[in-house]
Amino acid sequence: MLVLISNLTYSQGKCKNYHQSNCEGYGFNFKYSGQSKNAVFEKGQTSIFKLVCYEGFEYRVSLCADKKLTGIYFRIREDNTNRNILFDSSTDEEGFLEKIFYVERSKNLLIEVVVPEGDVASESAEYDDLFGCVGVLIEYNKRSDTGFEK
Repeated sequence: MLVLISNLTYSQGKCKNYHQSNCEGYGFNFKYSGQSKNAVFEKGQTSIFKLVCYEGFEYRVSLCADKKLTGIYFRIREDNTNRNILFDSSTDEEGFLEKIFYVERSKNLLIEVVVPEGDVASESAEYDDLFGCVGVLIEYNKRSDTGFEK
């Protein structure tokens, strides 16, 4: 049991600031959000965190992960009892692991990250092949007024 804990601790340290060094920023006027996250994930794991979104801002959510975590995807859900899916990158036609959206009224959303089991059976896989780093980069931009009416 001690070996398991020490390996997981090492991996957690390896994943520190993973999103900053591995997720590609959008550029333009988008700024880094402190709501960005990184963590160690195991194949077959799902995890959710809350994203606070403010009125009048555009947000960009992008996902990056170790290559051994194949098939990874994310969903944006409403933060209510129904948890309706607003976006699912696994069904996105282009297969991008990012989404840009505008918020008309301040609200809380949920970001759900899913790492499928994968092709390798857990019994035959090397221990380190079951785990990898995942980063979720959150960026925001104050949207400019456009058009004739103010």
